[in-house]
Amino acid sequence: MSKIILQPSGNRDAREHYLDTIETPVPLTRIQPHITAEEFQNLSQIYPTGLCYVWGVTPGGNNITKWDRIQRGDVTLFSKEGAIYASGVTTFKLHSRNLASTLWGYNNNGETWEYVYFLEEIRNLNIPYIEFNTTVGYANNYVIQGFGVLTEEQSNLVFNRFDLASEVFIPVVNAPTFENLINLLDNLEDTEREITTTRRLEQGYLKTYLFGNNTNGTCACCKKVYPVSYLVTAHIKKRSYCTPQEKRDLNVVMPMCKFGCDELFEKGYIIVENGQFVSLNKTPTSLELENYINQLTDTGCTYYNQNTVDYFNWHKEHHK
Repeated sequence: MSKIILQPSGNRDAREHYLDTIETPVPLTRIQPHITAEEFQNLSQIYPTGLCYVWGVTPGGNNITKWDRIQRGDVTLFSKEGAIYASGVTTFKLHSRNLASTLWGYNNNGETWEYVYFLEEIRNLNIPYIEFNTTVGYANNYVIQGFGVLTEEQSNLVFNRFDLASEVFIPVVNAPTFENLINLLDNLEDTEREITTTRRLEQGYLKTYLFGNNTNGTCACCKKVYPVSYLVTAHIKKRSYCTPQEKRDLNVVMPMCKFGCDELFEKGYIIVENGQFVSLNKTPTSLELENYINQLTDTGCTYYNQNTVDYFNWHKEHHK
Protein backbone atom coordinates (compact mmCIF):
# COMPACT_ATOMS: atom_id res chain seq x y z
CA MET A 1 0.00 0.00 0.00
CA SER A 2 1.22 3.52 -0.78
CA LYS A 3 2.08 5.75 2.17
CA ILE A 4 2.38 9.46 2.84
CA ILE A 5 5.82 10.89 3.65
CA LEU A 6 5.97 14.13 5.62
CA GLN A 7 8.85 16.43 4.75
CA PRO A 8 8.97 19.85 6.43
CA SER A 9 11.17 22.08 4.31
CA GLY A 10 11.12 25.53 5.82
CA ASN A 11 14.73 25.79 7.01
CA ARG A 12 17.50 27.17 4.84
CA ASP A 13 18.99 23.80 3.81
CA ALA A 14 15.62 22.38 2.80
CA ARG A 15 14.64 25.49 0.85
CA GLU A 16 17.92 25.36 -1.06
CA HIS A 17 17.60 21.64 -1.73
CA TYR A 18 14.05 22.06 -3.02
CA LEU A 19 15.23 24.75 -5.42
CA ASP A 20 18.32 22.80 -6.51
CA THR A 21 16.89 19.30 -7.07
CA ILE A 22 13.07 19.59 -7.20
CA GLU A 23 12.27 22.91 -8.87
CA THR A 24 15.38 22.36 -11.00
CA PRO A 25 15.48 18.77 -12.35
CA VAL A 26 18.85 17.02 -12.12
CA PRO A 27 20.47 15.49 -15.25
CA LEU A 28 21.01 11.75 -14.88
CA THR A 29 24.53 12.25 -16.27
CA ARG A 30 25.35 14.15 -13.08
CA ILE A 31 24.10 11.25 -10.97
CA GLN A 32 25.62 8.38 -12.96
CA PRO A 33 29.21 8.52 -11.57
CA HIS A 34 27.94 8.01 -8.02
CA ILE A 35 25.62 5.01 -8.46
CA THR A 36 25.81 1.47 -9.81
CA ALA A 37 25.20 0.55 -13.45
CA GLU A 38 21.98 -1.26 -12.49
CA GLU A 39 20.70 1.76 -10.55
CA PHE A 40 21.46 4.02 -13.49
CA GLN A 41 19.65 1.67 -15.87
CA ASN A 42 16.56 1.71 -13.63
CA LEU A 43 16.60 5.50 -13.44
CA SER A 44 17.04 5.79 -17.20
CA GLN A 45 13.86 3.77 -17.69
CA ILE A 46 11.95 5.85 -15.16
CA TYR A 47 13.19 9.19 -16.53
CA PRO A 48 13.43 8.86 -20.35
CA THR A 49 14.02 12.63 -20.67
CA GLY A 50 17.27 12.26 -18.74
CA LEU A 51 16.10 14.65 -16.00
CA CYS A 52 14.95 13.62 -12.52
CA TYR A 53 13.80 15.03 -9.17
CA VAL A 54 15.82 14.06 -6.10
CA TRP A 55 15.43 14.29 -2.33
CA GLY A 56 17.30 12.80 0.59
CA VAL A 57 17.54 12.59 4.37
CA THR A 58 20.47 12.43 6.77
CA PRO A 59 21.20 9.30 8.83
CA GLY A 60 20.46 11.12 12.11
CA GLY A 61 17.84 10.01 14.63
CA ASN A 62 15.64 7.21 13.31
CA ASN A 63 15.65 8.54 9.73
CA ILE A 64 17.15 5.34 8.34
CA THR A 65 14.31 3.25 9.78
CA LYS A 66 11.77 5.61 8.25
CA TRP A 67 13.62 5.70 4.92
CA ASP A 68 13.62 1.89 4.85
CA ARG A 69 9.80 2.01 4.82
CA ILE A 70 9.67 4.18 1.70
CA GLN A 71 8.65 2.39 -1.48
CA ARG A 72 7.62 3.15 -5.04
CA GLY A 73 4.29 4.97 -5.11
CA ASP A 74 4.65 6.69 -1.74
CA VAL A 75 3.85 10.41 -1.86
CA THR A 76 6.00 13.06 -0.17
CA LEU A 77 4.26 16.18 1.15
CA PHE A 78 6.53 19.23 1.41
CA SER A 79 5.47 21.75 4.04
CA LYS A 80 6.45 25.13 5.42
CA GLU A 81 4.85 28.21 6.96
CA GLY A 82 1.69 26.45 8.09
CA ALA A 83 0.80 24.62 4.89
CA ILE A 84 1.66 21.73 2.58
CA TYR A 85 2.83 23.42 -0.60
CA ALA A 86 3.92 20.56 -2.90
CA SER A 87 3.90 16.80 -3.40
CA GLY A 88 5.91 14.24 -5.34
CA VAL A 89 5.56 10.51 -6.00
CA THR A 90 8.41 8.16 -5.08
CA THR A 91 9.88 6.29 -8.04
CA PHE A 92 13.14 4.82 -6.75
CA LYS A 93 15.55 5.02 -3.81
CA LEU A 94 19.21 4.30 -3.15
CA HIS A 95 21.91 5.00 -0.59
CA SER A 96 24.87 7.05 -1.78
CA ARG A 97 26.93 9.39 0.39
CA ASN A 98 28.94 10.53 -2.64
CA LEU A 99 25.84 11.44 -4.62
CA ALA A 100 24.32 13.34 -1.69
CA SER A 101 27.48 15.34 -1.00
CA THR A 102 27.72 16.22 -4.68
CA LEU A 103 24.13 17.44 -4.82
CA TRP A 104 23.77 19.09 -1.41
CA GLY A 105 27.09 19.21 0.42
CA TYR A 106 27.14 18.75 4.22
CA ASN A 107 25.25 20.22 7.16
CA ASN A 108 26.79 21.76 10.27
CA ASN A 109 27.09 18.31 11.87
CA GLY A 110 29.15 16.97 9.00
CA GLU A 111 26.25 14.89 7.73
CA THR A 112 24.91 14.69 4.20
CA TRP A 113 21.47 13.65 2.96
CA GLU A 114 22.74 10.25 1.78
CA TYR A 115 19.50 8.28 2.07
CA VAL A 116 18.24 9.34 -1.31
CA TYR A 117 14.89 8.89 -3.01
CA PHE A 118 13.70 10.03 -6.41
CA LEU A 119 10.39 11.71 -7.19
CA GLU A 120 8.08 12.35 -10.12
CA GLU A 121 4.68 13.97 -10.71
CA ILE A 122 5.62 17.08 -8.74
CA ARG A 123 2.46 19.05 -7.91
CA ASN A 124 1.97 22.47 -6.36
CA LEU A 125 -0.50 22.34 -3.46
CA ASN A 126 -1.98 24.64 -0.85
CA ILE A 127 -3.25 22.51 2.02
CA PRO A 128 -3.33 24.37 5.35
CA TYR A 129 -2.17 22.37 8.35
CA ILE A 130 -5.65 22.59 9.88
CA GLU A 131 -7.13 20.77 6.88
CA PHE A 132 -4.42 18.10 6.93
CA ASN A 133 -4.72 17.66 10.70
CA THR A 134 -8.49 17.23 10.51
CA THR A 135 -8.06 14.59 7.82
CA VAL A 136 -5.62 12.39 9.74
CA GLY A 137 -7.06 13.03 13.22
CA TYR A 138 -4.30 15.22 14.62
CA ALA A 139 -4.89 18.12 16.99
CA ASN A 140 -5.80 21.34 15.21
CA ASN A 141 -2.57 23.03 16.29
CA TYR A 142 -0.28 20.17 15.19
CA VAL A 143 2.76 21.35 13.20
CA ILE A 144 4.65 19.00 10.89
CA GLN A 145 8.16 18.73 12.30
CA GLY A 146 10.78 16.32 11.09
CA PHE A 147 10.86 13.70 8.38
CA GLY A 148 8.13 11.07 8.95
CA VAL A 149 6.05 8.37 7.32
CA LEU A 150 2.34 8.00 8.09
CA THR A 151 0.71 4.65 8.79
CA GLU A 152 -1.19 2.99 5.97
CA GLU A 153 -4.50 3.89 7.63
CA GLN A 154 -3.58 7.55 7.95
CA SER A 155 -2.12 7.58 4.46
CA ASN A 156 -5.34 6.22 2.97
CA LEU A 157 -7.28 9.05 4.61
CA VAL A 158 -4.96 11.58 2.96
CA PHE A 159 -5.06 9.86 -0.44
CA ASN A 160 -8.84 9.73 -0.42
CA ARG A 161 -9.22 13.34 0.73
CA PHE A 162 -6.72 15.01 -1.60
CA ASP A 163 -6.53 12.60 -4.59
CA LEU A 164 -2.74 12.25 -4.51
CA ALA A 165 -2.26 8.63 -5.63
CA SER A 166 -0.25 8.01 -8.79
CA GLU A 167 -1.57 5.96 -11.71
CA VAL A 168 1.96 5.15 -12.84
CA PHE A 169 4.15 4.56 -9.81
CA ILE A 170 2.23 1.90 -7.95
CA PRO A 171 3.80 -0.16 -5.15
CA VAL A 172 5.66 -3.20 -6.44
CA VAL A 173 3.68 -6.38 -5.77
CA ASN A 174 5.35 -9.80 -5.86
CA ALA A 175 3.79 -12.99 -7.23
CA PRO A 176 2.59 -14.43 -3.87
CA THR A 177 0.97 -11.10 -2.97
CA PHE A 178 -0.70 -10.98 -6.39
CA GLU A 179 -2.12 -14.44 -5.71
CA ASN A 180 -3.50 -13.23 -2.38
CA LEU A 181 -4.99 -10.15 -4.04
CA ILE A 182 -6.87 -12.30 -6.55
CA ASN A 183 -8.27 -14.43 -3.73
CA LEU A 184 -9.21 -11.32 -1.76
CA LEU A 185 -10.99 -9.69 -4.70
CA ASP A 186 -12.94 -12.86 -5.42
CA ASN A 187 -14.22 -13.00 -1.85
CA LEU A 188 -14.37 -9.34 -0.86
CA GLU A 189 -17.82 -8.34 0.30
CA ASP A 190 -16.80 -5.25 2.21
CA THR A 191 -16.64 -1.56 1.39
CA GLU A 192 -16.10 -0.03 -2.02
CA ARG A 193 -12.92 1.61 -0.68
CA GLU A 194 -11.37 -1.77 0.16
CA ILE A 195 -12.26 -3.14 -3.26
CA THR A 196 -10.81 -0.09 -5.00
CA THR A 197 -7.59 -0.24 -2.99
CA THR A 198 -7.12 -3.96 -3.60
CA ARG A 199 -7.92 -3.67 -7.31
CA ARG A 200 -5.36 -0.88 -7.60
CA LEU A 201 -2.66 -3.18 -6.21
CA GLU A 202 -3.68 -5.89 -8.66
CA GLN A 203 -3.42 -3.38 -11.49
CA GLY A 204 -0.01 -2.38 -10.18
CA TYR A 205 1.24 -5.94 -10.57
CA LEU A 206 -0.15 -6.17 -14.10
CA LYS A 207 1.30 -2.78 -15.06
CA THR A 208 4.71 -3.85 -13.79
CA TYR A 209 4.42 -6.95 -15.98
CA LEU A 210 3.56 -4.87 -19.06
CA PHE A 211 5.81 -1.84 -18.55
CA GLY A 212 8.47 -2.63 -15.95
CA ASN A 213 10.08 0.62 -14.80
CA ASN A 214 9.28 2.42 -18.04
CA THR A 215 7.11 5.50 -17.74
CA ASN A 216 6.06 5.34 -21.40
CA GLY A 217 4.40 2.44 -23.20
CA THR A 218 2.86 1.52 -26.55
CA CYS A 219 -0.84 0.95 -27.10
CA ALA A 220 -1.38 -2.57 -28.47
CA CYS A 221 -4.07 -1.22 -30.77
CA CYS A 222 -3.07 2.13 -32.32
CA LYS A 223 0.69 1.52 -31.69
CA LYS A 224 1.14 5.05 -30.36
CA VAL A 225 3.47 5.74 -27.44
CA TYR A 226 1.96 7.40 -24.36
CA PRO A 227 2.88 7.90 -20.71
CA VAL A 228 1.79 4.86 -18.72
CA SER A 229 -0.87 6.95 -16.97
CA TYR A 230 -2.69 7.13 -20.31
CA LEU A 231 -2.61 3.36 -20.82
CA VAL A 232 -4.73 0.70 -19.12
CA THR A 233 -4.04 -2.97 -18.51
CA ALA A 234 -6.95 -4.14 -20.64
CA HIS A 235 -8.24 -7.66 -20.11
CA ILE A 236 -8.59 -9.39 -23.49
CA LYS A 237 -11.20 -11.63 -21.92
CA LYS A 238 -13.39 -9.67 -19.52
CA ARG A 239 -12.11 -10.16 -16.00
CA SER A 240 -15.58 -10.93 -14.67
CA TYR A 241 -15.77 -13.91 -17.06
CA CYS A 242 -12.27 -15.23 -16.32
CA THR A 243 -11.80 -18.45 -14.41
CA PRO A 244 -9.59 -18.30 -11.29
CA GLN A 245 -6.71 -19.70 -13.34
CA GLU A 246 -7.23 -17.14 -16.13
CA LYS A 247 -7.17 -14.26 -13.64
CA ARG A 248 -3.68 -15.39 -12.68
CA ASP A 249 -2.50 -15.70 -16.29
CA LEU A 250 -0.54 -12.57 -17.24
CA ASN A 251 -1.23 -13.29 -20.92
CA VAL A 252 -4.82 -12.17 -20.39
CA VAL A 253 -3.90 -8.47 -20.41
CA MET A 254 -2.45 -6.03 -22.94
CA PRO A 255 -1.86 -2.25 -22.86
CA MET A 256 -4.47 -0.05 -24.52
CA CYS A 257 -4.76 3.72 -24.56
CA LYS A 258 -7.52 5.79 -22.97
CA PHE A 259 -7.92 7.86 -26.14
CA GLY A 260 -10.42 5.48 -27.68
CA CYS A 261 -8.79 2.10 -28.23
CA ASP A 262 -9.67 0.65 -24.83
CA GLU A 263 -13.31 1.74 -25.14
CA LEU A 264 -13.64 0.38 -28.68
CA PHE A 265 -12.19 -2.99 -27.66
CA GLU A 266 -14.17 -3.12 -24.41
CA LYS A 267 -17.46 -2.45 -26.20
CA GLY A 268 -16.67 -4.82 -29.05
CA TYR A 269 -16.50 -2.27 -31.85
CA ILE A 270 -13.20 -3.89 -32.79
CA ILE A 271 -12.01 -7.46 -32.33
CA VAL A 272 -8.87 -9.39 -33.23
CA GLU A 273 -9.19 -12.13 -35.82
CA ASN A 274 -6.18 -14.10 -37.07
CA GLY A 275 -3.90 -11.49 -35.58
CA GLN A 276 -5.57 -8.48 -37.26
CA PHE A 277 -7.89 -5.85 -35.83
CA VAL A 278 -11.32 -6.12 -37.45
CA SER A 279 -14.39 -3.86 -37.23
CA LEU A 280 -17.71 -5.40 -36.23
CA ASN A 281 -19.63 -2.41 -37.68
CA LYS A 282 -21.47 -1.83 -34.43
CA THR A 283 -23.89 0.99 -33.73
CA PRO A 284 -24.40 3.68 -32.61
CA THR A 285 -21.65 5.31 -34.62
CA SER A 286 -20.58 8.60 -36.15
CA LEU A 287 -18.31 9.80 -38.91
CA GLU A 288 -15.53 10.55 -36.41
CA LEU A 289 -15.87 7.13 -34.81
CA GLU A 290 -15.81 5.39 -38.20
CA ASN A 291 -12.67 7.29 -39.16
CA TYR A 292 -10.98 6.21 -35.93
CA ILE A 293 -11.96 2.57 -36.45
CA ASN A 294 -10.81 2.63 -40.08
CA GLN A 295 -7.32 3.65 -38.95
CA LEU A 296 -7.14 0.51 -36.80
CA THR A 297 -8.80 -1.98 -39.14
CA ASP A 298 -6.48 -4.54 -40.78
CA THR A 299 -3.51 -3.56 -38.61
CA GLY A 300 -1.68 -6.29 -36.73
CA CYS A 301 -1.94 -6.99 -33.02
CA THR A 302 1.47 -7.78 -31.54
CA TYR A 303 -0.15 -9.42 -28.51
CA TYR A 304 -1.80 -12.12 -30.64
CA ASN A 305 0.07 -15.41 -30.14
CA GLN A 306 -0.45 -18.99 -29.05
CA ASN A 307 -0.74 -17.92 -25.41
CA THR A 308 -3.45 -15.32 -26.09
CA VAL A 309 -5.40 -16.69 -29.06
CA ASP A 310 -8.06 -18.32 -26.87
CA TYR A 311 -8.68 -15.02 -25.08
CA PHE A 312 -9.03 -13.14 -28.38
CA ASN A 313 -11.38 -15.85 -29.68
CA TRP A 314 -13.51 -15.47 -26.53
CA HIS A 315 -13.64 -11.70 -27.06
CA LYS A 316 -14.68 -12.16 -30.69
CA GLU A 317 -17.45 -14.64 -29.93
CA HIS A 318 -18.67 -12.63 -26.96
CA HIS A 319 -19.20 -9.51 -29.05
CA LYS A 320 -20.41 -11.16 -32.24
